[in-house]
Amino acid sequence: MMPDSTVLILTLLLLITATVLLLLLRWHLQSRTLKRQKQGVRLLTLLRELIADLQRHRGLSTGLLRGDKSLSSDLQQVRTRINTRLQLKSELNNNFRNESSNEFSAFLKDNERWLGITDHWSRLGRDTHHVTPDNNLQQHNRMIGNLIFLAEDVAESLHLPDKNRLLSYQPYIWREVIQAAEWAGQARALGTGIAAAGQSSAQERIRLRFLRDKIQALSDTAFTMLRHKSPDNNLFNLLAPEAAVCSLLLCIEQELLRSEKTAIAAKSYFAQATLTIDALFTLVDTALEHLNHELSSH
Repeated sequence: MMPDSTVLILTLLLLITATVLLLLLRWHLQSRTLKRQKQGVRLLTLLRELIADLQRHRGLSTGLLRGDKSLSSDLQQVRTRINTRLQLKSELNNNFRNESSNEFSAFLKDNERWLGITDHWSRLGRDTHHVTPDNNLQQHNRMIGNLIFLAEDVAESLHLPDKNRLLSYQPYIWREVIQAAEWAGQARALGTGIAAAGQSSAQERIRLRFLRDKIQALSDTAFTMLRHKSPDNNLFNLLAPEAAVCSLLLCIEQELLRSEKTAIAAKSYFAQATLTIDALFTLVDTALEHLNHELSSH
């Protein structure tokens, strides 16, 4: 029978060993979670860029289909950029190729939504000349909608607000802000087509009013929640996007909704709407930068 002192020493050694093992396991899990979150943020950054490019392609191609040939050069540049982003061996995969156990790389390869987007683009992106303006809008809307849902899925899977109260605003970035930018993108595409044709139908004006109201509602919610949820008053500059949204809504009202005929040039309206979309995406970029900073500090 072992002396009591020996039993005590063995018990202490077992407790110390168990504690060390638990600490190592906890460190490993935290390290794995942090790595996964950083990979997810990089994927979100790439998806944000792809969404913006597809939105630009939608607007330019709609204007071209409605008769403004001056948009052709800009359209080709955007199309080339999208092709680069969507190739499986290009930017998306290259960002992860040197990292082992990257679940987002496998996620993209097996995700039905992503595979559907790449397949859809392979057919639509070859040439937009053989579709009608309305069909062109509808197809782009579906692709972009799927990309936005994919980005939201990735953001939710990271459980960021659950782990850091300073990130409680993040869900509003991937819902309200992104959706406000998408409604503005749809208004840019539809309005560019109207400006290119120099006139609009009653149905187009009804749709444009619907988009105007959506932009107003979603952006108001986004700005309110970012003010309430952001960790400090200096994180987001909301004055610029608020002013840009107001300018776009005023432009839509004055240039496109007051009359069946419109005089604004397609390129001018496209540029006006782009300022608003870029201002909204600046909020997304700020959120991504803040997220990277928070993850890097751990």
